[in-house]
Amino acid sequence: MHPSRLLAQLPRPARPYTSEEVRLRLQLDDTRDPRTAAVHATATRSSLWSTLLPDKVAFDLGRSAGRLPTVVYWYRQGIPPHEIGRRLSGFGGAWDADRAFSVAAELIARALND
Repeated sequence: MHPSRLLAQLPRPARPYTSEEVRLRLQLDDTRDPRTAAVHATATRSSLWSTLLPDKVAFDLGRSAGRLPTVVYWYRQGIPPHEIGRRLSGFGGAWDADRAFSVAAELIARALND
């Protein structure tokens, strides 16, 4: 069975996930909390959330749109936003990284709530 169908069989969370919560929980290493574990599990299955990226947002993000899973990985590794932005684009900065991470967090929250 396809993973998205498996997730569809799970009960929806009583309290919806927000992008802010996803951002915070991705920075936590302790996954004993069920919500933190769910965020980490969903983040690692990038095919579940990256396909939710609307075309207009992808266009606005430019080349960063295809690198959202990598951006999440870099954030999890503790790489500073200004370095992530530079890796995304030669002239990129912290703003570029934060924008890409915000979009990824929103998509992960959406996947968790679906």
